[in-house]
Amino acid sequence: MSEELVTLTIDGVTVRTAPGTLLVEAAAQAGILIPVYCYHPKLAPVGACRMCLVEVEGAPKLIASCTTPVREGMVVYTDNQRVRKAREGILEFLLVHHPLDCPVCDKGGECPLQDFTYQFGPSRSRFRYPKRHWDKPLQIGPNILLDRERCIMCFRCVRFCEEISHHRQLGVFQRGNNQEIGTFPGQPFDSRFAGNTIELCPVGALTGAPTRFFGRTWEIGHTPSVCTGCSTGCNIRVDSRHGSEVVRLWSRENPATDDGWLCDPGRFGYGFVNDGRLEEPLVESDGQCVPATWQQAIARAGAVLEQHAKAGTLGILTSPRMTSEELFSVSKLARTVLKVPHLDHTARYVHPAAVDLRAFAASAGFTPGTLRDIQDARQIITIGVDLSREQPVTDLRVKKAVTQKGAELVVVDAEELELSAFARHTVLWQPGDEAATVMSLANAVASPSEANGMQAVGELLRQEGPKVVLLGWRVGESPDAERIGESLAALAQALGPGTRCVTILRHCNSRGALDLGVHPAEDPVSGRGMSGEEMLRAACEGRIRALWLLGEEPLQDADPDLVRRAMENLEALVFQGWSLPSWLERVPDAALPSTTFAEMDGTFTNTHGRVQRIFRAIRPKGKSRPGWEIVNDLAQALGHPFDSRTVEAVFEEMCAATPAYRGLSWNSLGVAGRESQADSAAAAPAAAQG
Repeated sequence: MSEELVTLTIDGVTVRTAPGTLLVEAAAQAGILIPVYCYHPKLAPVGACRMCLVEVEGAPKLIASCTTPVREGMVVYTDNQRVRKAREGILEFLLVHHPLDCPVCDKGGECPLQDFTYQFGPSRSRFRYPKRHWDKPLQIGPNILLDRERCIMCFRCVRFCEEISHHRQLGVFQRGNNQEIGTFPGQPFDSRFAGNTIELCPVGALTGAPTRFFGRTWEIGHTPSVCTGCSTGCNIRVDSRHGSEVVRLWSRENPATDDGWLCDPGRFGYGFVNDGRLEEPLVESDGQCVPATWQQAIARAGAVLEQHAKAGTLGILTSPRMTSEELFSVSKLARTVLKVPHLDHTARYVHPAAVDLRAFAASAGFTPGTLRDIQDARQIITIGVDLSREQPVTDLRVKKAVTQKGAELVVVDAEELELSAFARHTVLWQPGDEAATVMSLANAVASPSEANGMQAVGELLRQEGPKVVLLGWRVGESPDAERIGESLAALAQALGPGTRCVTILRHCNSRGALDLGVHPAEDPVSGRGMSGEEMLRAACEGRIRALWLLGEEPLQDADPDLVRRAMENLEALVFQGWSLPSWLERVPDAALPSTTFAEMDGTFTNTHGRVQRIFRAIRPKGKSRPGWEIVNDLAQALGHPFDSRTVEAVFEEMCAATPAYRGLSWNSLGVAGRESQADSAAAAPAAAQG
């Protein structure tokens, strides 16, 4: 391999790098800084800003290092007098119309224009004429503000919309001195990925409306964490002010999950951390919720749970947005102390055969896959999943595989999806025909004579190369899931051994809930426990008379009328979460305030089994506490105290008790996470980072 490397000299340093590497990247590998504005490693080079000019021996003029690939024997100078003079001139031009409003600009303190001006720019301005002025700020989308005076025309935002999201909503308008970035007339910048342009913007031209004037950068703390918007598990940085308020979520690249991007629902969906919180324990008194001490609330909740557990009339619904430590503690209390079989993390209908979608896919013969398998796939098949809405960042990964890597995409669903525009073929099914459609697809792949109108699809999927199937959680909601399982088995056999399957779950810790047994279990006395939907129906019939509800997420997908009738029929309700649901009309017997992801340490497991840590970024609101601590107190009140008294101890106990997590340790997770044992074999080609 070494003989294939290109050798060049940069500022007297010998550099050996791969052919095709750009000069700016080769310099970075050698630890040499070349300032850039328009260059970004995930965008195609355009050489627009000219800030990266360098001198190459033999070249008649300075060249842009962001568009020039390395050549054997090249001699490059990045810091001689000629280059310094050019950089100084470029910065003078960039500052001609810039408002120099650093004291009030949100980008002040973390702005490359600021930094490079101090490092490479002129000491004083020679410009003595009136500057250009625009109306400011211009709201171009629900969450995006544009300050055109600050724009330096690097085109990063426009290129992102064209190359990455493929939502071509930004453009360059006018020419020359009047050139500006904007939206097309009458069209808002409402892409699900618009917030990424804020991060890409090297100046303060694009800012987030929810975070405008959020504070100075030196007041902001940065904490690594994980997005709770969906089950992708995108790595994020939580920016907080004075340790008491979350002011911004920023991306934190982890190739195993997110490829460096965030969707807007995840980026801007942190309002629940700061506002509308349940900040102190409450108990019911004369039909009203009144403040109580933690001891009083725990005693009331414990009495309700114990009474109805003994009577066999207690159901427990947990939030799939809770940490794994919280879910494990709830499951442990339910199974070993309360001995309640009725435990679930969702109230939507799920066919018993497909409760654990990954096991469902494995039983069909598919090899468990990871999100990283998408980038190497030659054929990608999505079945029953709308990635653009359910896992937007995975949607970007599929688009990248198709547009940049040449992968072939087949979409199988009930309707045309956004991804259908990138697919070679879209196979549509009618409601109730899901199993037959998948079986027809399997037959088309297995035998051209049985293609039945799917000859082209079958021919495409018979081609050699790695194949990945993305299986949506909606498949498990089909009453015909058993037949779908048979069809998937036929498809797995037709596609061949080694075909990877990534199951797309809904919530950030749905995978963790399944791994930890937070779903209906077989009880030797009472038989199989009820699912979430069955609990609600049983509540309407009087067979479930009390509910321990942890967060409102389990009920978001349920029939609202069913939820209302169930709540009306309940004798008792214990609520635990970070805010009381607005739709909750009945008064809970006890309300126990818990912390959000930003206020505690813990772990989440993403859709393919990657266990990732979150870190406390701000102080808990009011008297709220981590869920596992609350469960520990309930266990103590019920006379069965738990031994694990720290989150690390709970994690270690959880790993020892859960086969999929054996071998993991708290400190080994680091800030990038690790694959669980169940998926480590699938992830072996790309080792997890500790």
